[in-house]
Amino acid sequence: MSTKDLIANTYRPQNKIANALHKSEFFWTIEFVASSDHLLDDDMVQVDSFVRKLARREEVAGFTVTDRVHSDVDPDPVMMATHVRDHSGTQPLLHWSGKDRDISDLIVSLDQIKEKKLENILILTGDKLKDPPDDRRPRYLESVAAIQIARQHSPDLTIAAALNPFKYREEESVAQYLKLGKKIQAGADYLITQIGFDIVKHEEALFWMDSRGYRVPMVANIMALNAARSRFIRKNQLAGVTITDSYHELLQAEEKELSKEQALERVTRRLALQIVGLRLIGYSGVQLTAINSTETLETLQRQVDELSKKCHDRITWNKAWEEAFVFPDGKRVADPAPEIAWTLSFREHYESAPLQDRIKYRIMDRVHSFWFDHGWGAKLLESVFGGIERGSEADQKLEKIERAIKAPLFGCETCGMCRLAATQYVCPETCPKGLANGPCGGTNLNTCEFGDRECIHTRKYRIARDLKLLSQLEQWLIPAVPEEFRHTSSWPPHLRGQGPKIIKKKSE
Repeated sequence: MSTKDLIANTYRPQNKIANALHKSEFFWTIEFVASSDHLLDDDMVQVDSFVRKLARREEVAGFTVTDRVHSDVDPDPVMMATHVRDHSGTQPLLHWSGKDRDISDLIVSLDQIKEKKLENILILTGDKLKDPPDDRRPRYLESVAAIQIARQHSPDLTIAAALNPFKYREEESVAQYLKLGKKIQAGADYLITQIGFDIVKHEEALFWMDSRGYRVPMVANIMALNAARSRFIRKNQLAGVTITDSYHELLQAEEKELSKEQALERVTRRLALQIVGLRLIGYSGVQLTAINSTETLETLQRQVDELSKKCHDRITWNKAWEEAFVFPDGKRVADPAPEIAWTLSFREHYESAPLQDRIKYRIMDRVHSFWFDHGWGAKLLESVFGGIERGSEADQKLEKIERAIKAPLFGCETCGMCRLAATQYVCPETCPKGLANGPCGGTNLNTCEFGDRECIHTRKYRIARDLKLLSQLEQWLIPAVPEEFRHTSSWPPHLRGQGPKIIKKKSE
């Protein structure tokens, strides 16, 4: 082995992110948005210079490398993370999105991560595709199942999961928190929030974690929000990011009524105050989005240092935070939270599950128990169908029968691994992303990220809450469907004991 090969095999850049988490030291990471534009030689030279400069800053623990954020065909995140690692000298946090990917894609990426000696990963379901294919339904590998697979495949990886606490209706808010329990059970080491500006919701997330006994660090994803970014996010409806009308109006007023330098000063001060406040209430770190220069980072650091001395307690910080949202004319105060907002401490907007959903659940629960679980009907069906092999001619005929029965009742697409009994008899395939374990982070006031329907997990939540089944939404890990199972019958494998392996955590 040559000296060069020996160095390559033995050198392992420091994992400052994992070290900070282990030592409970507050840390910063800088988000690097990977895109195909960066593959041009001139762009990569600029990126490398930027990464090296920021990496020398003491407060920066590393970089986070996004996946399929700029476009659906962004460069491979493992390749980009390896490049950033090699030019920064520190282990980055690689984002891995499940959009338009399946289990086999994840395994390939995990093998590449191991080969490249990368150590950190954030596993996401991903937002909706920007350019969905016309000839097929795109699939999403759900984060819960992906985390479970990654933990089993690569036990030494430091795995992060996402949480969006910035939800303002009961169903979407609590469903997010319940799914959080599944992510932790599946193997997440720490959590990163969606971009948000509402400190009450930041606190609410910590309260939920503490009330459930989840001893997992929380990192906040934050952004220096100016008028231009606010316009872009609202126009393009960036999934899961809430910018209220009053906050947007404040930013527009600052842009119009103040000088460019004064407006930037207010934006930077709010970001610095947010960092100080998050550290005060118990967050383990921040992920900074849209930091594009060392000068911006240095200015932010100075502001944080100054404000930390002034806002050494929560009362002082609260006053400074409120002042940061006063309009330039001093006549109004913006609010980063919507006017009508549900929180865990202020419970309103209670809506029961429709009677037909509750009746349907009870009927289907009995039908499933009798014909597919432990009733004599299950023994009868097993004797008739149990020997049919997946993909055989008999299976193809049975698949058509299964779909004819279940499609009108549930919207079934015969995924070949029916999980209805674990999803309150609301078919996960009726979710545009096919999510079984809970909602994605892109809902808005109970509406699906795709904007054309109510989120199915809102319906599931109401059924589970009214029938006292909420533990299922927090403790049952539902596996992903292998692509080769689709468009086959789920009945024969289920009847011979090869149905979906639901991991059910026992209540304490």
